[in-house]
Amino acid sequence: MPVKLIAHSLIRKNGTFLLIKRSKIKSGRPNVFPNYWDIPGGGVENGELPRDGAIREALEEVNQGIEILKVIHEDSHYDEEKETVYTRIVYESEIMDEREIILDPEEHVDYRWITSLSEMEGQLVVPYLQSIFEEYKI
Repeated sequence: MPVKLIAHSLIRKNGTFLLIKRSKIKSGRPNVFPNYWDIPGGGVENGELPRDGAIREALEEVNQGIEILKVIHEDSHYDEEKETVYTRIVYESEIMDEREIILDPEEHVDYRWITSLSEMEGQLVVPYLQSIFEEYKI
């Protein structure tokens, strides 16, 4: 059974955290969790370390250079339809090379810096991110 590794980074800057809103359509197909708020991340490439994947995804998705601080979350689930195990690693990180945030509209349509998840009340937020913010009381 195939295993797919996904690496994300919860990017911190001056007591705030960066969230990005997922697009409805990605590469011509319905996106996973369309219109949900998430954090930068994606699939780890063959031969790539997860932390390097998280750094690459931050550059690709929000144009930010980051430093990985530590692992703050891990979860796995089995997708019966794809017959694949997905394992997610989330790193806490901070910006090392701050630049203008540039989003690819094929993937994300908005961004927001927040201090607490309570600021997202009434918005759709990916479930794993809710768990992280509750665990760390953010």
